[in-house]
Amino acid sequence: MEFDDNQRVYVVHHDASDDSESQPSLTKAKVRKPRRKRSWTNAIISFLGILYKAKIFLVFGTLVISMVIYGLTFGWAFGIGLALIIAVHESGHVLANRKKHLDASWPLFIPFLGALINLRQMPRNADDEAFIGIAGPIFGLGATLISLGLYLFTHILVFRWLALFGFFMHVFNLMPIVPLDGGRTVSFLGWKAWVMGLIGLLVLLFYNPISGQIRPDPLTIVILVFILWNFIGRVKHSPGQNYNAIPLSHKWGYTALWAGLMILSIGGYLITGSHATLIY
Repeated sequence: MEFDDNQRVYVVHHDASDDSESQPSLTKAKVRKPRRKRSWTNAIISFLGILYKAKIFLVFGTLVISMVIYGLTFGWAFGIGLALIIAVHESGHVLANRKKHLDASWPLFIPFLGALINLRQMPRNADDEAFIGIAGPIFGLGATLISLGLYLFTHILVFRWLALFGFFMHVFNLMPIVPLDGGRTVSFLGWKAWVMGLIGLLVLLFYNPISGQIRPDPLTIVILVFILWNFIGRVKHSPGQNYNAIPLSHKWGYTALWAGLMILSIGGYLITGSHATLIY
């Protein structure tokens, strides 16, 4: 039988020494409440919370490591500012992924390579991919313009160098070739845009227009190999025509936005660096 917690149970006791005269007596017996089993649901939630906190720690940990390495290499003010511009750029992608409900990792910051976000699922169409791709440059160029404004207001030289690097970073990042943000923004244009992007990428990686030097280095080769590897994989596993079937007005809108940001990046880079000597 099952009893409620508030029920009382009466047990009949007999005295074995005088069974003939004694009457059964009723005594109150306490019933212990059954011990509840440990909730596995709470344990799983706690475990997921630990993983979530560990993930946040990993994000900020790699960001701090990048700040330290950049600071030791370029000076602390520039190193911290550089890492923050990259972080603001990546935050644009994070917010865009959430807006489009895409399963994506948190950004991992890799010194001298920027940051990496792993998309665990392909965007539903070229419209979503363009939205996610262009969000990073919008945020990053916003941070770059703030750096330029701080330089014009304070005349502190480090803000000028930060703005110069920010513009250059976005000229590179907006090249129309996947997996760069420019290639994702205009992916609906296909291979024609990607060929132009590949040519522009080679020029930027091996030729510095300010110093006029052609100077490849091992890091440049690593970056090029990484981009080409991802580009070849995208070409082999093309999502098809239905993927690019988005409204024409959206195609024109994203193309115009991409072109405007590219012009801003190139113009800002040339103007900011016109009276500076960039060591490259």
